[in-house]
Amino acid sequence: MLPLSRDFILGWTLILLVAISLFLSFNIWSRVPGHLGTARTVQDEKNVDPISAVSPEKILVYLGNSFNTVLKPSSPLYDKTWAISKNLLASQWTISPEPMTNIKQEYFTHKKGLEVFFPTPLPPSFIKQLFDISAGDTSIIDGKLIRSFILVSDGELLCYLTDSDGSYYKVGKGGSDSEFTGLIKEISDSSPPMFASLTADVNLKVNGDVYVSLLPYELPMYSLKKETILEEQVASEFFMDFSVTRRIEERDGTIIYTDGQQGLRIYDDGSIEYNFPVTQEQRKTQNLYEAFKTAIDFVASHGGWPEGGYLASYEAKSESQGSMTYIFRFKIRVNGFRIVNSDDYIVIAVEGNQVKNYYRDVAWSIKQEGIRDLMTPVEALNAAVSTKNIKTVNDIYPGYMIEGEKLKPVWVIKTADMEVIIQDLSE
Repeated sequence: MLPLSRDFILGWTLILLVAISLFLSFNIWSRVPGHLGTARTVQDEKNVDPISAVSPEKILVYLGNSFNTVLKPSSPLYDKTWAISKNLLASQWTISPEPMTNIKQEYFTHKKGLEVFFPTPLPPSFIKQLFDISAGDTSIIDGKLIRSFILVSDGELLCYLTDSDGSYYKVGKGGSDSEFTGLIKEISDSSPPMFASLTADVNLKVNGDVYVSLLPYELPMYSLKKETILEEQVASEFFMDFSVTRRIEERDGTIIYTDGQQGLRIYDDGSIEYNFPVTQEQRKTQNLYEAFKTAIDFVASHGGWPEGGYLASYEAKSESQGSMTYIFRFKIRVNGFRIVNSDDYIVIAVEGNQVKNYYRDVAWSIKQEGIRDLMTPVEALNAAVSTKNIKTVNDIYPGYMIEGEKLKPVWVIKTADMEVIIQDLSE
C-alpha cells in the first residue's frame, strides 16, 4: 500500500471540515421557528375564511402545576391547536354567558387549558356569527369586548370568555375532554419553551398577567423588495369594461382610472385607493360581522388576501338616513410577529352592502437574510425602564421593525399609553 501524501491528507481534511460546517449550518437554520426563506405579502387565493383574519397572535397554554408555554403562529403546533380550539369553542358554547366573579387567573394556571387571544377585542355577537354559534343569549354582556376565550379541563371541559377588563364569563361545560387533554399532552411532550408570569417590583407595576420566556430568542432577519405593479391588471379587477373607462396620468405620477362613477388611484409608490359613492338604494342595513365579511371578500377579489394579514382595529360611524359605515384596518404579521412601526396595510370602509373606500399599501416580497439573537425579555424590560422611565407594563413581546429595506427583530414593551421599541443593545 502506497503511503498517503501530505496533499492528499490535507485535501480530505478540508472536505471533512466543509461537510461538518454544512451539517451544523443545516441544524442551526432548521431550528429557527417559522423559517420563511422567501414570501410575498399577497396571496392569489380568492376565497378566504373570515376566521383567518382574526387568528390569534398568541395561544397561552396551561400545562398544569403552574407550567406554561406560549404558541405563536410560527410555532410547530400552532395550526393544530388553533383548529381544535376554535372547533371546541363552537361546540362548547351552549349557554348564555354567566359572570364568574369568584374565578381568578390562578385557577387556570393550576389546570390544563388554553387561552386564545384575538388580535383585537371583539363583540360577543360578532364572535357568535363568526364561529356559527346559535346557542346562548349575549344581551347580558352587550357593550363588552372579548379579548380571549379559555378552554380548561377540570373533570370536564369548560369554556370561558374573557373581556377587555379581565372579567370571566362561562359559556359552556360538559362533554368529553379526551381530545383536548390529548392536545395538551402533545404540546407538553414536544418540549416547548417554558414561560413564567412576570412579577412586579417596587419600581414597576405589572398590569394583568404578562408571560415571558425563560429562554433567549433568535429570530430571522429579512430584506424587503417592493413588487412591480402591473397597472392594467390591477385596474381590470375594478373595471369590467375599459371602453367606458378613462385613464388619467397626473404630474406626480399618480394614475387615475374612472368610469364617471367609481375611481381608482394607483400612486407612484405602488399603493392604490378606490372610491365608490354609495347610493340610497345600496344603503341596506348590515351588522358588524356582515360588513366584515363584505370587506374580506372584496379584499380577496381585489388584490388578493395578504399573507399574514389580520384585523388590527375597526370602528362604526353613523351616517345620514340611519345607515352605518364600518371601517376595518388590517396589518401584517411576518413569521407570526407584528411589524410594529408599519402603517395599516389595508383600510376598507363598508356602507350598507357596498365598499365605498379601499386603500391598499404597496406589495412587497421578503427574503430571509440571517438570524439575530435577541436579548432576554428581562434585559429588554430593564432597558425600557432605564431609557423611557416606564412605570407600568401591560405586555412584552418580540416583533419586527422596518429599517430601510430590512425587517429587524426587536422587543416591544406595551404600557398603558404607549409602545416602547427596544433594539439590540449593541446598536
